[in-house]
Amino acid sequence: MQEFDIEYFIENKYEQPVRKANFQLLVIPVSNPQQKVVDLKFYCSENKESHLSKNIFGFETITYYIAKPFSEFRFKLSAKIQKPEINPFHVSPLMPVDEFEYIHTPDFQIDNHLFLSSTPLTQMPALVNCSFPVYSGELQLFDYLLELKSYLHNLLEYSPESTDVNTPIEEVLKIRKGVCQDFAHVFISVCRQNKIPARYVSGYLNQGAGFTGASQLHAWVEALIPELGWVGFDATNNLLAYQHYIKIAHGTDYRDCSPIIGVLESTGNQKSIHSVTVTNQ
Repeated sequence: MQEFDIEYFIENKYEQPVRKANFQLLVIPVSNPQQKVVDLKFYCSENKESHLSKNIFGFETITYYIAKPFSEFRFKLSAKIQKPEINPFHVSPLMPVDEFEYIHTPDFQIDNHLFLSSTPLTQMPALVNCSFPVYSGELQLFDYLLELKSYLHNLLEYSPESTDVNTPIEEVLKIRKGVCQDFAHVFISVCRQNKIPARYVSGYLNQGAGFTGASQLHAWVEALIPELGWVGFDATNNLLAYQHYIKIAHGTDYRDCSPIIGVLESTGNQKSIHSVTVTNQ
């Protein structure tokens, strides 16, 4: 069993006072068989009362309604997580050709249509100058996904500020640069083109392991493998998402997992600071 301490902090400063606002945060680590939340605290500078609810995918959100004027908004979350030791490598009991046939059955496609359908952020352009690996059933699906992970890791350069959360795949493939959400969106798009259900995952990454993208919230992908379930792949670091990965939520793309959504009555610009600290005890 490993234990991780997490601190997430956000500070927004506004040029003009905000008259009132509503903030929804999706930053609480999920408790599941792979991880357990054993301690959780959070604080908002402008309102001590929070409302907890679940989003459309069943993940817990924190909502604050602020009815008085303010110029700064600060939020801090602290959590302690326990994760059991796991073997990240998976061997399917199915033969490659059986896996291939199974994921192409109508029942499988219908059951998983949500994570097989393109979204604006995962839409692959008609013409791309890339030779993405094609899933043909010659390999185990797990092995194909490992190949795809490595291909994307070598194809794209991790480059902070080269893209933003609304950058389409077409632009990412044109400049061959991006951040973790871009790696994830391209991975998802290739999977869905090959009829493999794939979903976007947001979470925290242990900084002590020296991984790329660990200083902010991280993003990776879970793909559905018959008989094995959802398995995590991180093309940014060319790793399987296992011991050092702490999940918050999943969805069809980044927009389902945005850490903070705000509706404000205000004018002018704002400056934001986000920071993440993860330590392994």
